Amino acid sequence: PDFMPKPLAAQAPVVTVEPRTATIRQGESVSFRCQVKSNVQPVQLEWRRANNQALPDNVKIGPDGSVLTVANARPGNHGQYRCVANSAAGRNFANIVLNVKFPSKVQLTPTGPLRIRTGESVSVECRVTGRPRPTVTWKRRGSTLQLVTQEINDAHIIKVKHNRKK
Repeated sequence: PDFMPKPLAAQAPVVTVEPRTATIRQGESVSFRCQVKSNVQPVQLEWRRANNQALPDNVKIGPDGSVLTVANARPGNHGQYRCVANSAAGRNFANIVLNVKFPSKVQLTPTGPLRIRTGESVSVECRVTGRPRPTVTWKRRGSTLQLVTQEINDAHIIKVKHNRKK
């Protein structure tokens, strides 16, 4: 009897996530749904960060484990998350990407106003955070000239030498 139906081979679960990527602003919320197809039951679902760090406290998993919700998003929520499905036949996963935009913040060192003597030079450092990454330009008040800056480790530094007026 060659016509007996063969049992299906046990295969690792097939995992899909919806949406695969989302971009939200700081303070907004978003949910991702994990769907699993498997011919072997039961299947355990688990959400984790792709870097294996613990889920932040504002990230919640729905009662059946399939929905991940980020509430009141903050910059630290930015990154990849992974839905992992485990069954007796194996494990599989799918990644999602969350982009969290936040307004730029500017930090100047030293904080002004600065007084320097003629002939002395001064360096001012500007550190800027924000997503998308802000561009930094320095201008002298009352001038349209763009000043030359140096960028070192996300700090934009300007050096100015005060020359004697002739």
